[in-house]
Order: sequence, then structure tokens, then C-alpha cells
Amino acid sequence: MSAKSVGFYKRLILIAFILSILISTGFSVALLIKNKSLEKRLDSTQFLPDDAVTVGATELEPAGIVREAPVLGYQMLYPDFKATFYGFNNDLVSEKTVFLTFDDGPSEGTAALLDILKKKEVPASFFVNGKSNRMLSDQLKRMAQEGHTVGMHSYSHRYNVIYESIENLLDDFYRNYLYIKAETGKEPSILRFPGGSINIFNIEKYHAMVAEILRRGFIYYDWNVSAGDAISEATTQSIIDNVVNGVRLCWRPAFVLMHDNDKKVLSEALGPIIDILNNEGYVFKALDNSVKPPMFIYPN
Repeated sequence: MSAKSVGFYKRLILIAFILSILISTGFSVALLIKNKSLEKRLDSTQFLPDDAVTVGATELEPAGIVREAPVLGYQMLYPDFKATFYGFNNDLVSEKTVFLTFDDGPSEGTAALLDILKKKEVPASFFVNGKSNRMLSDQLKRMAQEGHTVGMHSYSHRYNVIYESIENLLDDFYRNYLYIKAETGKEPSILRFPGGSINIFNIEKYHAMVAEILRRGFIYYDWNVSAGDAISEATTQSIIDNVVNGVRLCWRPAFVLMHDNDKKVLSEALGPIIDILNNEGYVFKALDNSVKPPMFIYPN
């Protein structure tokens, strides 16, 4: 390589070194100017409190103050519609515990069911409606007086109305809540959704509906054994078989779904069901909100 070429590359390296210094210095100066400008703007800015929110140029009131049109306005509805939840007590139940539950009452058949439960000394849980059963309130009182749990199952039992919106759901269950409280003197703390917590009427809204019910302290109960007594083809023997076999297959406490109606086949099946399971060492209990519930699996 010639001396001329070596000199050329030396000068090129020197120029590159000088340019890098100039660029670095210029960047530092620009950053300093930008920081000074930012500090000046911060000094003149009046910040909002930590609990205030700004959307665009509009300042909303601090959190905790009810807005004129809150995003979740239904949470403000019926402030007395709530329950106290202290947590689940798993020590109260075992895998051989059976919870007999009856939906849709009171009915013309309630007295027969209560007579059998009283004779067998078995407590149960009744998830009752309101509107169609007000003439049978004496049976509701009897449920409570004889040690059974009375829970909510909606006031109207009209799926298409109840599940139209969360506001409708709360309105209907609140009426049910007041009805039970007025007739029994006790505030219900548990409920069962008509059709269960997930059904074809609430499939797009059940997340929010379930969340709101739980937020208010209520515990809802689905089921893991069905008597199949609501279908027209149900017989005394089919009901017995459905319940007994279903309970036997449960590896945890059994929550049995039955219906409080005037079907004779159910009252005929109830006594044998209790006797068979009693003989196999099962224990019957009534629900309260300390019992961990079965809940339907949420679909993706």
C-alpha cells in the first residue's frame, strides 16, 4: 500500500472521529433544551387530584361520588338488595351430604312435600317464585318455620323478561327478595337462576349478571343431580332412579334439583329417595350461603 493511501485513510478516520464528537454534543444540547422546556411547562401545569379522571377536556368528579350517568348504573339500583357473605365452610359437608332443593314453589303440592320432610326429619331448600304463588304464602311461612331454607328463584319466572338486561334481572329478584322477607321475616341470602346460571336466554350476558349477584353478596346454586321430574314422561320410579343413581355417582356433596309442583309422582318418590339414601349412609342438610355451591362451567 502506498504512503499516499495510508495518509488518506488516516485523514478519513480523523474526520469521522470529529463528526462523532460534534453529533454527540449536538444531541446533548438538544436534549438539554427539550428538558428545560418540559420543566417550564410542568411548573405551569395544575394537576388534577389522584382520584379525578379527565376524558378529553372534560374532568369527571372524584371516584366514589355517584355520577349523573355512571357506566355501571345498575350497581346503584336497590342498595338494600344485598347479603353478608362470610366465606365457605367446607367442614360442614362431606362427600355423603345431600342437599334436596325444590324450585318454583310454593304450589298446591308444597304441603305434601313438607309433610314427608317433616315425617322423615329431613331439612331441604326451596327456591321460590313470587307473582304466581302469592295465594300460597302460608306454605312459604311453613317452610321457614319448619327449618327449611327459603331462597330466591325470581319473582316472575319469565325468562325472556328477566334475562333481557341486568336491570330487569335485579328488578325481578329484588321483588322476590322483598316477598320472601315480608312473608318469612328472614332476608334470603341464596338464589337459583331460572334455568341455571347459564342458559340460552342469558348466554351473552351471564358473565355480568353472575358478577353483579356475587358482588352483592348473594351465593347462587346450580345443581349436579337432576330428578328429571319436570318432564311429562316422569314417573315415580324414574324420579327415584335419577336421584339415587345421580347421588351415588357424585364424588362430592350432591345438590339435587327437583320441582315444587302439584305432580303426585314427585311426592310419591320423595319418601323412598330419602329412605334409600339414609340406609346408604347419606346425610341430608339444608343450604345456607356458607355451603360452597356447584356452578355450571363457563363455556369459552
